[in-house]
Amino acid sequence: MPTLIPSTCALGAVMKREDPRDVLVVKKGLPYSKLSELPPGSVVGTSSIRRTAQLALKYPHLKVLDVRGNIGTRLAKLDAEDSPFTCLILAAAGLLRLGLEDRISQYLDSKNGGMLHAVGQGALGIEIRKGDKTVSEMLSKIGHKQTTLACFAERSLLRTLEGGCSAPLGVETEWVQGSDGKQKLRMRSIVVSVDGTESAEVEMDGDVDSPEAAEAFGVKVAKELVDKGAGMILEVIQRNKKTS
Repeated sequence: MPTLIPSTCALGAVMKREDPRDVLVVKKGLPYSKLSELPPGSVVGTSSIRRTAQLALKYPHLKVLDVRGNIGTRLAKLDAEDSPFTCLILAAAGLLRLGLEDRISQYLDSKNGGMLHAVGQGALGIEIRKGDKTVSEMLSKIGHKQTTLACFAERSLLRTLEGGCSAPLGVETEWVQGSDGKQKLRMRSIVVSVDGTESAEVEMDGDVDSPEAAEAFGVKVAKELVDKGAGMILEVIQRNKKTS
């Protein structure tokens, strides 16, 4: 779903989220099970600028090669005898929904592999007419509140940064218990230059109990990222796009 949707529409609700993390999928027959185990020169397949940038930051000794197609096509390219790829990085949700969890070598997050996922990854949202109270009420019975609020906050972050699907923005959200006993949304976020030489990173907790609070929290995190240099990184990327 686009970050910016028509003014006559709204994101009504989001279903309970599948695992939002990225995963490492190693070519069959190779002995590696973690990104940190891959030797210098190993080729990682991905078409995502977000993943490419984070790999350049965390694993500069690895090579990245573009790979496209649906999951079956990508796995076939990985496993082909003459394949240049050592591994792929994919969304866990796609593999899990297709019953291909046996191909997952490592789940990637802030604590494992140091990779943050894409905004809204693993979530299924329902777009409705803005102001349609009947449909909104129906969705309130099937939507998952915590997932909905987390995704609203993530989308607000991306929208505030004026990024799009190609922006090198990684995010990770989880619900934690605050010192006051209330549930808070913890958001980690990172913006990385395409070559991995510059980055801005933030971790914040927020009181998010409504769509409005989620939107405001996303804006707050975005502003903190900008203060730490994310604005300059994104500006350079946009400038390079216009001149290329």
